[in-house]
Amino acid sequence: MQLRIKFVGAQANEQTPSIALYVLNIRGKAQKIATSEDEKLNFETDDARLGSLIALGPDVADPSTLDPKSLVTYKTASQLAAWEKNPIQEIPPQFWRPWLPIHICLAGSVSKCFLFLEDKIGALRSIALGNTVIRNPIGYCTPVCNGVVEVWESTCCCFPFLLEDVPVLISKIQNVLAENPLMFPTPPPEGPYSTAGRAAELAVDRAIAHGKADLRFVPNTQLHQDLQALQASSTADAVAYFQAHPSLWWIWCHCSSTKLAEAPLNANGTFQYCFDAYLFPWLFCGHSYFYKVKQLVGGSWQYIYDGSAAGQYFSADETANLTTLLGNACGSVTPPPGTDFVILQQIGGTLSYALHSNYGGVDGSNNDLTQTGPYSVQTPPSSGGLVNSNNAPWCKTPFFMLYFDPGMEALGAYYYRLSVAPADLNGNPVGAMQPIQNPIAWSQYIEVIVGGIPEIEIVPVTLGPNSVVNGGVTVGGLFQIPYNADADWLSGQFHQYFDTTTLNATASGVPGPGCGRFLLALEIFDKKGNRLVPAPVAPGSGDSQVSFQYLRMLAASGPGSTANVPQAALTHLFWADNRPVVGEIDNFSLNGVTSNAQCQFLSGSASDSFQVGYRAYHAVLSDDGATPPSPPSPNPLPPTSFMESFSLTWERGLSGPSGSLDSGGDIDMPSTRAAGPPQQSPAANGLLSTLLGPPPTPPPTACSFAIDLYVTSKHTNGSSHFDDLDAEVLAAVALSLTS
Repeated sequence: MQLRIKFVGAQANEQTPSIALYVLNIRGKAQKIATSEDEKLNFETDDARLGSLIALGPDVADPSTLDPKSLVTYKTASQLAAWEKNPIQEIPPQFWRPWLPIHICLAGSVSKCFLFLEDKIGALRSIALGNTVIRNPIGYCTPVCNGVVEVWESTCCCFPFLLEDVPVLISKIQNVLAENPLMFPTPPPEGPYSTAGRAAELAVDRAIAHGKADLRFVPNTQLHQDLQALQASSTADAVAYFQAHPSLWWIWCHCSSTKLAEAPLNANGTFQYCFDAYLFPWLFCGHSYFYKVKQLVGGSWQYIYDGSAAGQYFSADETANLTTLLGNACGSVTPPPGTDFVILQQIGGTLSYALHSNYGGVDGSNNDLTQTGPYSVQTPPSSGGLVNSNNAPWCKTPFFMLYFDPGMEALGAYYYRLSVAPADLNGNPVGAMQPIQNPIAWSQYIEVIVGGIPEIEIVPVTLGPNSVVNGGVTVGGLFQIPYNADADWLSGQFHQYFDTTTLNATASGVPGPGCGRFLLALEIFDKKGNRLVPAPVAPGSGDSQVSFQYLRMLAASGPGSTANVPQAALTHLFWADNRPVVGEIDNFSLNGVTSNAQCQFLSGSASDSFQVGYRAYHAVLSDDGATPPSPPSPNPLPPTSFMESFSLTWERGLSGPSGSLDSGGDIDMPSTRAAGPPQQSPAANGLLSTLLGPPPTPPPTACSFAIDLYVTSKHTNGSSHFDDLDAEVLAAVALSLTS
């Protein structure tokens, strides 16, 4: 049967929903059996399959998400008989308009806040009692960028909130505040904090004893402010205030929650999640959103923020700025175990174990075998120096974060130096190591007294570069080690950076500047400029042997996550490439006839195929050590392309249908890249019967088409992907069917 759907009240050019026909079982669960096309439903009238109840509703991917009350339900037998006589179903606007999805975008940020007191429970107690000597007990907050945000929807239903309910709500809020003085402390008075009374101390200590000191969120005074607003308002205004603040609904209404999705945190601590929702109007119900944030710690997920525990609910258009006292902030990663050691912790937001620079493994004593000398490594494999996860090259300006164990200060470690040199195919430096001389300044928090009150300010401190004359020899490129014990440093600060576009500016045998492998070496010096080498490394001239370890990070955590590097310097291999991927559209073909003319008007039968000749690739660094590189080769370096993926798509006319002509991953298309004929898109994907097929009905017999080739690169600086290294090519063609 074909059923025509008529949306009553639809205006000219008004969007109408895609609908589906569902079968309902005795429990009201829906099963989709037909989907509308051009406002028509085609389905088989099989009584055994249709059952006793059928329904019309919005076309959703998962029928279990539908509320049965939102569907238009019919008795199968009687409705089929009616449709046999008149195959037109009118749907009133109050039914079909709620079937249009609402596009909702949620956004926010996550920050970790630090307390001035080391005892966190004691700090919470001090905040709740208002007697801390520091004006702002939350020392500072910094973004959290390593983690996952769980997005939850809360549906709260209650009877109409009336004027006479306002006093009851105020009483409930007061009870919540009395039971949770740590979660929702009293707002401090203007000026220094005052000492609380004995009754307040008893209430706070009782809350601590009952386990209500929750570090998964920062204590806030919002509920106190809501209470003050309700108490200062007329009853009518208080009702409006309650309805406009989802953060109060959990106290009054019956609420249920559903997890919608998980969203990763961005490099700056922000997150976003967009979705289509069918928010059918429920009587006396409202929707709000809360969030939970988790991080991977020691191989397991741990929640560092819980919005439901904090009572922090947001409307869809509110920016959710979430704060916690737990977790690792950007760059604040739990260091590997041990004492008196130094390590390259991360490159941007990428931990150094993800750098394919530990390929040599370890010996029986857990000594690193990758590094063969202070500034050299084993002959690298074909992917040596790339990012492990997808063989991605480094590009632009990677930032390096080191970790110095606090015990290094007592050993006299005062300066660090990072140096670079190009690497040959055997893992040796080409020329001398060159110290990186970029000026580095870190910011720290200091306490100042303003009007007799201690306040916190942020000041920059220059770390280097410095030069020290030692025995008549000038030692340059030195930077002071910023130990946490010496200052309250802001977290997430980097120790150095390197502009990879300056690499190999004049070297031969590489395709140009900014491309090739390079070695990054870390060295440690005392205050006099003597280089410190770990025992049992034999000291050279100007060296001092000290009992510490250079460590190489091998894994995220657990046994074997680090290796001892018994060398005078800690050296890692990197592979940089700053060339964009290539995307080209060379020609069009119809039924095997190819043309590269600028303007093409191609006509054929419905069974003919339209094809695109294209190129999507990235040039490799070298092949078998050839100088200059001479691809193709049976053993190219790297083993896979620096192209992440590509897509070749078509779109018909103005806002017409679209589809894929071809797509792929990190395999160059064609394998000859710039040489030879281009790659041809599969003929099966370009049938004129598809390109010029419905919708609409009847379909067009001729139209113009936009052809889009988008090629994505793998390149990274450890934190970001760079669109300027991607490639996008647009072309146009007119296709028609022969009469």
